Amino acid sequence: MRYQEVRSLMLAAILAVAWSRGAAADSSRPIATPLDALASTAAIVEGSVTAHAYTYDGAAGPRTVATLSDVRVQLGTYRDRTLQVATLGGPITERRWLYIPELPRLTDNTRYLVFLTNSAWFYSPIVEEYVFRLEPGPRGSDVLIAPSGHAVTGVSAAGLEFTGDPVVDTQLDFLRPHSQLRLLGTDLLAGAMAKEDFLTAVRDLTRIAPLQGEFRGAPATDRVWDRMSTSEDTSLSTTDGH
Repeated sequence: MRYQEVRSLMLAAILAVAWSRGAAADSSRPIATPLDALASTAAIVEGSVTAHAYTYDGAAGPRTVATLSDVRVQLGTYRDRTLQVATLGGPITERRWLYIPELPRLTDNTRYLVFLTNSAWFYSPIVEEYVFRLEPGPRGSDVLIAPSGHAVTGVSAAGLEFTGDPVVDTQLDFLRPHSQLRLLGTDLLAGAMAKEDFLTAVRDLTRIAPLQGEFRGAPATDRVWDRMSTSEDTSLSTTDGH
């Protein structure tokens, strides 16, 4: 079967979900600024994705589990050397998938800086989109790339600042959903903020919004993935590829 035919079948088999507020529903407060994010964070860690796996549970639903190894704590408390990020989404059957584009997606052989939530989470253990790919910058230090594909150029109480143009191609290949996203050019990272400078700024912000609570490694058990309340404004449409 040709690539385009396989791709068409894969796309037709996806359970498409539109979530107006679902992706942010794990946080106890709206995340509008870095201060909001920090107040919802138990720990900031970094680690490298070394494996992906799929799980399924009748209540927790389909999960894509990214394993991060060589985990190092930058702020807060996290005691393990590995971290499993079990994001809602993945295969339901051989022909049906759940895909939620609003949720962060981790890729193989990539190192990340991750804000781990202090809330009882269900969709993702990451605080909204506060997960940053780490790449060596032109001056040798690692720089941060947001899920949007733009590099971080600054952080303050008011918000994050980014490069005008993306530095990573974020287009999803459904046949290789976990493959590392292509860097568009190291020259585009010239104005990016070094990880050390980012962390120094974040530590200063924790004087206003200190990290609090603890990180829970498993999703909350008081919800069922395909029976969300109407207050979460979910809309599901499904197709089985026929």
